[in-house]
Amino acid sequence: MRDSLKVGPVVAASGSIATGYASVGELADGVTPVQIPIVVINGRDDGPVVYLHAGSHGQETIYSVEMLRRLGAELDVTRLKGAIVAVPLANLLAHQFATRVAPHYAAREGVAFAGDIHKLWPGDAKGSLTQRIVHFLWTQIVRHADCAIDLHAVGEPSMPFTFMYRGGKQDALGSPAWEKSLDLARAFGLTVITTAPNPLTLAGACLDLGKPAMMIEMTKSRMLDDSTVAAALRGMRNVLVHLGMLDGEIEPQRDVHVLPGIHAAMPTIRAEHGGFIRFEVECGRLIRAGTVIARTRDVLGNEVEAITMPADGYVMTFPPQSWVGHQAVATGDLVADLFA
Repeated sequence: MRDSLKVGPVVAASGSIATGYASVGELADGVTPVQIPIVVINGRDDGPVVYLHAGSHGQETIYSVEMLRRLGAELDVTRLKGAIVAVPLANLLAHQFATRVAPHYAAREGVAFAGDIHKLWPGDAKGSLTQRIVHFLWTQIVRHADCAIDLHAVGEPSMPFTFMYRGGKQDALGSPAWEKSLDLARAFGLTVITTAPNPLTLAGACLDLGKPAMMIEMTKSRMLDDSTVAAALRGMRNVLVHLGMLDGEIEPQRDVHVLPGIHAAMPTIRAEHGGFIRFEVECGRLIRAGTVIARTRDVLGNEVEAITMPADGYVMTFPPQSWVGHQAVATGDLVADLFA
């Protein structure tokens, strides 16, 4: 039988679920706390400890909160082998504004990637407020977990996919942790896309420790969509089955477009001219080089840019709706994330 599991102020006895909040500081009024919501699902029998991290970005919080709620509601914790530690919403302040980072973070922090929990791992106990949030998560949860799953979402149009940083400070390609990360991704069941190492991400920092990790990108970041929640929940169950934490079989994803194999990210396309943008291709479908994937027009309706595919490949997502909330771009804004 497992011992009780303590994460910050939250303690779950063997075979039970406990929830609570960890305080990491206060806002500038001196009285409003900045907190981290924590869910600890502690099985009765021994097994892996999985960290489920969600809500790094404030416009990507809806599906993951609901998915984690449903996962906790359906689990028979007395039959779970190991434990799940979940943070359903890491960046509560960004969530208040439904933006990638909270505006006052960027104004106050004075560090690269200010307010962006996704790019500040492993944090700093004496750093900015966001760095302190990340430091708490890293020291109190991640370092004690056997693997980590980082839950994100993209706006429409898009496709769901697993995004795999190949490492942190160095390329982990071929290492045991990388191979285990790929196994987790295959179990989840979405299209697998790899990208360059990045030590500032949760997955990159984990791979530097020899810990498997992956990042999930679901769709419809700004709305509660049952098909999105169902696909994420199915994938999460599959991971738990793969790790031997739950009995059962891996269930293939359904009602989700999945490309087989392992794919590589291509450079992101940015706008050369500002304006109102129309997307002209479907995400996840093969697009030949030279095909127009989006057109931008000015406020008077004049076309100012026809954006073409640089090489044969696929669009994984068109970021404008996710990042700024509508289909308009300024010069230099992200237009399309691509893979081959």
